[in-house]
Amino acid sequence: MILLLLIVGALIFGGVVVFMVFGGLIKVENDQNKAEKNADQILDAAFDRRSDVTFTTHMRTLKYETVILGAKARGYRLTHQSAQPYGALIFEKTS
Repeated sequence: MILLLLIVGALIFGGVVVFMVFGGLIKVENDQNKAEKNADQILDAAFDRRSDVTFTTHMRTLKYETVILGAKARGYRLTHQSAQPYGALIFEKTS
């Protein structure tokens, strides 16, 4: 009887963990999709004619490619980036 309760408890605990992991992944994906839909507004606010701009990427922000192409379209070029997959991107206004 105790063994059965332990097995059922382990299955329930495992199910909760799996549910939380997949829920977190879905939340991250939804956040990034929302950012991509609002890319023009986000990029316009970030690249506001200052000479130097820092844009930090992470899993819930715009995709790297979207930021790079959006910056180029707004007259900026990438001058430095973090060695990590996500992190700070530094742009400089082109003349």
